[in-house]
Amino acid sequence: MTAVVDLPVARGTADVAPRAVALRLLGPLEIVVDSVEAPLPQRKLRQLLATLLVRPNATVSNEALIRELWGDRPPATALAALRVYVSQLRKFLVRHHLDGRWCTVRTRAPGYQLQVNDGVLDTVCFDRLCALAAKTAEAGLAALASKQYQEALALRRGPALEDLRDSGSLAGTALQYDEAWTTALKRRVDLDLRLGRHLELVGELRRLVAEDPLNEGFCARLVLALHGSGRSGDALACYSRARSLLIEELGIEPGVELRLAHQTVLTDEPAPPGRRVPA
Repeated sequence: MTAVVDLPVARGTADVAPRAVALRLLGPLEIVVDSVEAPLPQRKLRQLLATLLVRPNATVSNEALIRELWGDRPPATALAALRVYVSQLRKFLVRHHLDGRWCTVRTRAPGYQLQVNDGVLDTVCFDRLCALAAKTAEAGLAALASKQYQEALALRRGPALEDLRDSGSLAGTALQYDEAWTTALKRRVDLDLRLGRHLELVGELRRLVAEDPLNEGFCARLVLALHGSGRSGDALACYSRARSLLIEELGIEPGVELRLAHQTVLTDEPAPPGRRVPA
């Protein structure tokens, strides 16, 4: 079994606390008990658990669960098979001392509900840390907000539900989680730009642009970071490459945020520490 670490937590939030148990969706589905992964190898059980976890404490109908497990053409025995899988999931939770204390599968018409204790699910912790960081930023505490966003970002171990994202509605949910992570990353970079950390950001943003060269948000921020580091020539070259790629690959000119970053360099303005680049 693979050793793992406890979820990072937000300072000053009593409702998000370190746990001996963690359920993780920001990466491959992972169940952690006493800092060690508890294996759940059966794919159907993993699909069932993930489908319940993306709607924690809410009732998921039998119909939705069957569609997730078998697609649009389920077998005639699907409902009976679903009940067997639910029973197996309950036994798994009991075997690992999770049932009742940390998370519990309840029968709730017209389906099932997974009740999850506070602070156990990584997506909930991520959302709370991001909300906390947004409030901190609004209060003018940019350095603290950047750190809180970084704590949220550190919860990600890879693409959300990486091992299950080819499965029905879970694929769409996984993309939503990925987009939320990217948005939080851009907001953290904006705060670091505001703090004048241009030089420190260049390497990180170069990597992000290399990984996703058509992401205009990352390109715009790299242009600003290079300009703020005294490398305006490199900033203009970065813009030129991004523009050429957008035209070649998508047949479009750069959008507003990349054009604004370019204009900042052309007018030789200081890289704007207080202006937010749209996320």
